[in-house]
Amino acid sequence: MVADRLRPLEAAARRSATQITFCVRGVSSPLLANCYFRRFLLAWRGHGHQDQLDAHVVNYADDLVICCRPGNAAEALARMSVLMTRLGLEVNTAKTRIARLPEESFDFLGYTVGRFFGKDGRPYIGTRPAKKSVKSLLRRIHVRTSSQWYPDEPKNTVARISSLLRGWCGYFNQGPVMDIYERVRTYTDRRLRRWLMRRAGKQGAGFRQIPDEYLYETLGLFRIPRRRIDLPRAKV
Repeated sequence: MVADRLRPLEAAARRSATQITFCVRGVSSPLLANCYFRRFLLAWRGHGHQDQLDAHVVNYADDLVICCRPGNAAEALARMSVLMTRLGLEVNTAKTRIARLPEESFDFLGYTVGRFFGKDGRPYIGTRPAKKSVKSLLRRIHVRTSSQWYPDEPKNTVARISSLLRGWCGYFNQGPVMDIYERVRTYTDRRLRRWLMRRAGKQGAGFRQIPDEYLYETLGLFRIPRRRIDLPRAKV
């Protein structure tokens, strides 16, 4: 059962005349969300919901998932909504739903959680970067290699794109990611070559004029891992 995007209400506290305002998506929003969410976690456990429903909450800031046994999801959703209302929080019902694994999947913190299949064909519950996360990265690369950045120096543009790739690959390294990495690598190389060619007033894709050595050694483009053994082994 997925409960996504809690939105603190801008309203007077029930037992105080102080008005509380939370800035959704602001710099302090995650911190304030964690402060409020701790109250929810304490109430969820203290009132016995976790033990009664065998329902365990996993959250980051204002995003949460309640993992529970089959048949308990609807009741967990109802109890969660009641607790949130008592705490003065509003649940975004448009982004809250019940997902039954393994038949269904859901997105959480940029990952898709669901059933996947190993090389031997055996199914397992795991994660992979969500389609939305991949599209967002490719869109940012597209914008950074558009005509508005022709005045920029190639090394500056490559440094910016490398920073995006390094951070994205550092976070999205769980599950079957190598095919996604290949797609990102191919797209990035193609966009950069095209950008360099158009910036120089030339036509063509640039595959012959701009070799990999120039992109990766001269300009310093980040090398996306090609093998699983190259992935970092630890996550903070």
